[in-house]
Amino acid sequence: MNEPQFAELFEEFSKQRRLEEGTDLLAQVRDINENYVVVNAGLKSEANIPRDEFQDGGGLEVSVGDEVEVEIELLENGRGETVLSRRSTRQKRAWRRVQEAMENEGVLPCVVASRVRGGYSVSLDGLRAFLPGSLVDIFPHPDPNALVGQTVDVRPIKINQARKSLVVSRRAVIERAMLEVKDNNLMETVEEGARFSGVVRAVVEYGAFVEISSGIYGLLHITDISWKHTTSIHGVLAVGDEVEVAVLSVDKEKGRISLGMKQLQPNPWEFFDRQNPVGTRLFGKITRVLDYGVFVELEEGVQGLVHSSEMSWTRKSPNSAKLYSEGEEIEVMVLEIDKERRRISLGVKQCMPNPWQEFSVAYRKGDKIKGKVRSINEFGIFIELPGGIDGLVRMSELSYDAPGEEAAREYKKGQEVEVAVLAIDTERERISLSVKQTENTGFESFAERYLRGDPVRGKILSVGEKEAKVILEGDVRGVLPIGEISEERVENISDFVKEGEEREFVLIKSDMRSMQAVVSIKEMHRQTREKALQERREQAPPKSTFGAMLRAKIQEVAEPDKKADAAKADKTDAAEPDTKTAATDSDKKTESAKPDKKTDEAKPDKQTAAESDTKSAAESGEKAGGADKTEAAADSVKKADADKE
Repeated sequence: MNEPQFAELFEEFSKQRRLEEGTDLLAQVRDINENYVVVNAGLKSEANIPRDEFQDGGGLEVSVGDEVEVEIELLENGRGETVLSRRSTRQKRAWRRVQEAMENEGVLPCVVASRVRGGYSVSLDGLRAFLPGSLVDIFPHPDPNALVGQTVDVRPIKINQARKSLVVSRRAVIERAMLEVKDNNLMETVEEGARFSGVVRAVVEYGAFVEISSGIYGLLHITDISWKHTTSIHGVLAVGDEVEVAVLSVDKEKGRISLGMKQLQPNPWEFFDRQNPVGTRLFGKITRVLDYGVFVELEEGVQGLVHSSEMSWTRKSPNSAKLYSEGEEIEVMVLEIDKERRRISLGVKQCMPNPWQEFSVAYRKGDKIKGKVRSINEFGIFIELPGGIDGLVRMSELSYDAPGEEAAREYKKGQEVEVAVLAIDTERERISLSVKQTENTGFESFAERYLRGDPVRGKILSVGEKEAKVILEGDVRGVLPIGEISEERVENISDFVKEGEEREFVLIKSDMRSMQAVVSIKEMHRQTREKALQERREQAPPKSTFGAMLRAKIQEVAEPDKKADAAKADKTDAAEPDTKTAATDSDKKTESAKPDKKTDEAKPDKQTAAESDTKSAAESGEKAGGADKTEAAADSVKKADADKE
């Protein structure tokens, strides 16, 4: 080997020593096929680089003849070929750009590739970076999927090249732009009430940012876009739309401008309450259907709510989606208007006949009617009545014999039953019904025939702990409480009455509500004792009464007077006229001779006077009635006794 050959070989060896893995080379595109891009980097052979390394979310970035920067991945593979890579070179260049932007607070464009947990995956010059959801905008974005595929400006905030980790922020770019507006004092040119023609630069959940002048942005809140209730800004405004706005307020310290669009239009709420007072019936179009009701547009910019409770007379809380759909036109009645809060309460059922009022007109308390069982719950059975309304039969109104829960087992949904109307409350929309009161128990005739205290005969049906069931005349049900069995304390009812026993009772109560009688054995014994006592009184000899004693006394006093009158009459007939004078003198002498001594002759005179008084009193007593006779005669007797003494 001569010296020139050795020098050539040494140069080639030295060149190969310089081409190490990771070395960057400049290569030329020779061909592009379906899977690869063929490049020539001046090596022993051309290299094939996968086609996708020359794509970044779009079409191919190179064409034949272009020079591209590549990196040596392998100097030689198993087939003697050198492996080159375009991706590695781009990533190195991208990391250098990211590092410079991080140091200088620069802004880099990136493409939002897809949504991931907690944010977005973005592509930045071939690098995969993470954009957290909280750093996408100043406020949460209304439609997270709307950013996918868009190119946005971001700023790197965290880099770890060794772990290939990169975090970026879009919010930092927006905040910096807003601070620049404040620092430049551009807001001094904006006044409240001014009108601008602006361009929508960003759309967020609560509104849109509008550029009203170069570098001056204002917030157009969603509630100030239209007098109509707006729930979503998407479909109303989009980035790039030109809008006419009015300045509502300016906060120069915080650098905030509030804008409005609806303020440039007439306020439809101003005269609505005058034109459509409460009770007005209108036609409107349903704009939204929710779980608790539907919103109805009455006119441009004016909406009202029909709550689910105001949709039907018969359904308490119907499913709005099953009854109505968006765009449907319905008739409503205005129930309430809150002009300050811009709220209107509407009703649909008020435009239809009220079945509760119709039922109250057609039926009265005590009427019997047939209906079907709609539902059964723990407190009663709901019966479907004419007009689609429901009435309630409480457990206590199902049967006279069986307990409520036991009686309820005999009923099934859809079964037809006859009920009696107990009460109708149209305001509260409630109807009370009864099944047991439809039965012809004969209790009313029993209650008319037997009064409290009357004896009745019955048969013991069953014996319980607190009472015994009794069947009375006409199959009327009765109850014998434990306290009405005996005056003594009763521990066990079966010690006093037996099932199947027939005996006498006394009626102490007729309960029209429960249609049963309350009877007593204790009262029967008491009445028996009183009756026996009365019979003994009637059989005993008559006792002297005050009247009999008075009559006897009067006769006793009057008897001597009759005898004296007879004697005087005899003397008058036999004596002469002068004899009367002599007799009178003789009487005077006799009285003067014995002034202090009561004689038998003086006694009749006194008796005569007493008898005269007694007769007079008796006669007056006979003319007077009742107690006056007795009192007058008694006084006369007492006076006569005093005169005798």
